Amino acid sequence: MPAIFFVFIVILFQRANTMMVQSINPLFVKYILHTNLVYVGIATAVYAASTLSVRYIISIRVKPIHITKFIIVGMILFSMTMLGYFFSDSLIEFLLFVVISGFATAIIMPFLLSLVNFVSDKKDIEKNLTIYSLMLSLALVIGPILGTLLLAVLNIRYIYLLLFVFAAAGVFFAIKINKTAKNKIKEKISNELNQQYNAAHTNIKKKKDKLIFRLFKNKKFLEVIFYNTVFSICFASIVAFGGVYARNNFNAPYFLITLLFAIFFISSLLTRIALLFLTKKGKIKQKMNIMNISILLSSLSFAAMFLSNNIIFYALALVLLGIPHALIFPIGTMRISEVVEVKQIVAANTIYQSNFDIGGIIGPFFLAYIGEAYSIKLIFLSLAVFLMLAFILGRIFMKFIDYAPNN
Repeated sequence: MPAIFFVFIVILFQRANTMMVQSINPLFVKYILHTNLVYVGIATAVYAASTLSVRYIISIRVKPIHITKFIIVGMILFSMTMLGYFFSDSLIEFLLFVVISGFATAIIMPFLLSLVNFVSDKKDIEKNLTIYSLMLSLALVIGPILGTLLLAVLNIRYIYLLLFVFAAAGVFFAIKINKTAKNKIKEKISNELNQQYNAAHTNIKKKKDKLIFRLFKNKKFLEVIFYNTVFSICFASIVAFGGVYARNNFNAPYFLITLLFAIFFISSLLTRIALLFLTKKGKIKQKMNIMNISILLSSLSFAAMFLSNNIIFYALALVLLGIPHALIFPIGTMRISEVVEVKQIVAANTIYQSNFDIGGIIGPFFLAYIGEAYSIKLIFLSLAVFLMLAFILGRIFMKFIDYAPNN
């Protein structure tokens, strides 16, 4: 089997796991550990802070040739934390495993994205990046649907046993990646990175630091980071508070809450299937315009959530939010592959995915206080206004960037 096949399989298992952790953890903290909304925000922010710190301290500096080994270690560690969640009986104990699972996620997901670049032929990169995003969406649908079926008959706690099984299966396929991808990675990077790897350790560190510094001077890369960060704040907030809102306002049972997330991700999946079709046709040209309009759609969806007075209207707002969720991440990865050097790919993708962590800290942590003091509806209104301002700022920003033909 080609290496890319095993990469997609691991993505499927691991993304289903991380999404279920992010959506189930708030419910567990609120209704099993019996805490208030502020601690829901804290738990979400701790997870994001853990992944963010590890990505910037460790992941961003890992040599491409070693990333498959890091993925295996991360998958094993993540498996163990699922059992830790299952046995947790206090908030402190639970938060400890939140930190560890965040650490594991930080050394898995950015490297899987980088592997898509390294094991793909140049002509297949955009197609495989779209398939990568499609695998993410498929995982995000499978996880909540299985969760919905289980929560109809089981306690929330037992979902973590399902996630342990997913993680254990992911370890098996991660080992397969390590066996099949080594030569492909060496071949892909030999022309551009061999001199760097043969240099003295101090020179390697200096060159790596210089590469990272250059990324932050790349305006086209920073533009992608801007849109991704803005959306990540809102996405982290809907994951943290969306289920609690449905339970508090519409008295939705747990299985219906996970079904709402499934509906959201089905919308995202269908949009990404359409994106894959357009990518194969070579019709994805105005990438930054697509990301900008996606922010506008996100603003409208949160405005609809604010106005929703029944669960059907709320579900339709989630369907609308699924469209920008489907577009922003894959379009951003395509744009990164155009505007950064091959030797910057690992660092660029690590920074790119780290912005989800920044959003996971900023959104849930600060907005939790608004939700506890006033209402989650006010959180939705705040996000709608924030996104509209980001849309306008993005239009202004676009005028000051010299675009390449395929922007």
